[in-house]
Amino acid sequence: MIYAKIGLVLPALLLAWIAAQPYEAAAQCRLCAAAPDRVPSKASSGETETPLNIEITTNLDFSRLALLNRAGGEVELDPESGQRRFSGGITDLGGLSLHGEGRLTGEPGRLVRVQLPERITLNAPNGSTADLVKLDTDLPAQARLDRDGRLTFSFGGRLRVTGSASGQFRGRIAITANYE
Repeated sequence: MIYAKIGLVLPALLLAWIAAQPYEAAAQCRLCAAAPDRVPSKASSGETETPLNIEITTNLDFSRLALLNRAGGEVELDPESGQRRFSGGITDLGGLSLHGEGRLTGEPGRLVRVQLPERITLNAPNGSTADLVKLDTDLPAQARLDRDGRLTFSFGGRLRVTGSASGQFRGRIAITANYE
């Protein structure tokens, strides 16, 4: 789950507070849905495959931001470094921002693929929206679980806010992971 808070407009200047807060997602390998513990492997007859699980260990947090004009703006949170980059009429109001972190567990040595949606719309009770776009991870093209069946990864994206957006925003991200 993603949360974002955006404050209200001041008379002469649009000032919005944004804090993308707790991000939670949990997914299980779609190939493993047939049985809760083990599923026959398609790659080898008679053997079973360990289900692939995702655990989010650190929430995605854009910290506090302000919109300076009605043109809106964007803040990018880099999945590798956690650095924020601002564009448009958006500025930093301080606070700690964090890229998200997750852990995959499954069958040791297996190649895995993690998929993130291209766009998530965050909604506020007052009808305002903001978009989380260009979600990405720091995983290589050929990601592999280690000998203990684990792989940690970081993720980030861009929070895009329009000049009229305000309120407390929420949305869900569907992260999927599959064995290759």
